Amino acid sequence: MTYTFYDGTIVVVKCILNSLSNILHQAEQRPNASTLLEARLHEDMYPLADQVRIATQFSENLVARLTGREPVAFLGNPTTFAECYERIETVLKRLSEADKDVVNQYGDIVGATQIGPEKTIGMSGAAYAHSIALPNIYFHLATAYGILRKEGVPLGKKDYYVGFFPQQLAGSQ
Repeated sequence: MTYTFYDGTIVVVKCILNSLSNILHQAEQRPNASTLLEARLHEDMYPLADQVRIATQFSENLVARLTGREPVAFLGNPTTFAECYERIETVLKRLSEADKDVVNQYGDIVGATQIGPEKTIGMSGAAYAHSIALPNIYFHLATAYGILRKEGVPLGKKDYYVGFFPQQLAGSQ
């Protein structure tokens, strides 16, 4: 079996979002869960709800770009864990619907990419995926994890990685 652009993008984003969902489920079980969506690593950083918003929006932007459609913009931040899961599940569904052959073709297609409020450049789907979208999605997963650890949620490395492993392995760790 050959490793493809699809495997390095769509499959990876599914894993990231599954890990994000896992750490949110861990957080929701805590006595202080009602305060966690507003928790931050630092006062000048976005809170947890924004980490979910940005991770899911970049994921949606990526799957849209790699399937030749306009991305759907999510409105506002999720305000409950249920809304976080709903947003993640919406994007996971779109990722699951992405056609592997279409995604592989879009890796080479150059499209307009906004890199600032008033700056757009031409960039291939692969360059966009690996230099903009994936680094951002990983960043917001890691930041969400950091916020929750700071707030006392007993997460470990396996909780971060759980989405990246087949379920039969994740349960045995």
